[in-house]
Amino acid sequence: MKESVQATLRLIRNLQNEPHQSGYRGFTDYYPGSNESRIIIAAPHGGNLRPDYIRDRRKNCCGVDTCPSLSPSNSVTLVRDAFTLEMAVTLRDELSVLLGERPHLVLCHLNRRKVDVNRPLEVAAQHNPHAEQAWHDYHRFIGKARAHVSRVAGRGILFDIHGQSHPEKLIELGYRLTVDHLNTFPLSHDSTIRSAVQHSKHSFENILRGPQSLGARLSKEGYAAVPSPTHRCPPGNYFHGGYTVQRWGSQRGGCIDAIQMEMPLQMRKNYAKDGMVIASVLADFITDLYILNCRVPLLPHSEEGGIQCLPKFFWELVHRLFYV
Repeated sequence: MKESVQATLRLIRNLQNEPHQSGYRGFTDYYPGSNESRIIIAAPHGGNLRPDYIRDRRKNCCGVDTCPSLSPSNSVTLVRDAFTLEMAVTLRDELSVLLGERPHLVLCHLNRRKVDVNRPLEVAAQHNPHAEQAWHDYHRFIGKARAHVSRVAGRGILFDIHGQSHPEKLIELGYRLTVDHLNTFPLSHDSTIRSAVQHSKHSFENILRGPQSLGARLSKEGYAAVPSPTHRCPPGNYFHGGYTVQRWGSQRGGCIDAIQMEMPLQMRKNYAKDGMVIASVLADFITDLYILNCRVPLLPHSEEGGIQCLPKFFWELVHRLFYV
């Protein structure tokens, strides 16, 4: 345990020496990626800061006397996702080596008892002005990274790093598809990787839980995941994706996809070793879906919907005319 703490402290010290942009009172940080990078990594729940002037969030209320009922997806959770910050940094560093492009990195350092940046603002900050500013800074940084990727690379992907302690001990990949959605046929394409499906040669079923899926690639390396060919639907507990992937993924448009990655505790504790293997899987996934098997070469476009965001049938026509 002592060695683990020392390793974490070294990682944080090294991180602070890198060029970065900090939000209000250092509660959030943004480490810009290399100019051509198409990858964003975010860690919302790994923070340790617990300043006394920010009241702890309440589990049954949003911080005011007249509090609306909370939906399950907006429930108040106070538990920190230990070692997710360390895992996020490890993934960024390994992907930098493997792909030759340094991912953008966005971190929240406030403890989840003070703010939950993976929830809508009212539930996330419960009307505390300090927590609200941290929430705004965190999503401003993601928006900044997303706009850069969209402008320079054309398409890209956000990996939202989380932790869970479910007894199934699977990596839960969230695309904003609930258990009911995953059990429905035909499968709805309304997910946070809609852009990947529109621009890939692979089918949605294949990308989501078939041979080309992230779940299949993780399983091949010994990391059981859902959805995947082995676990097409969750066998038990499952987080299907929260506010961050819903807001910043391609479900509502745009060409930046998003996947929530919920990792078991033991895997997060072994972030140095397991992070290297998981990064190699992510690199393979990115290379396949965003570089090699794109219907057409990646071209820059505006955030409002330029070249790469034209309808799929248009690119199928272009593919037949010029690439077959």
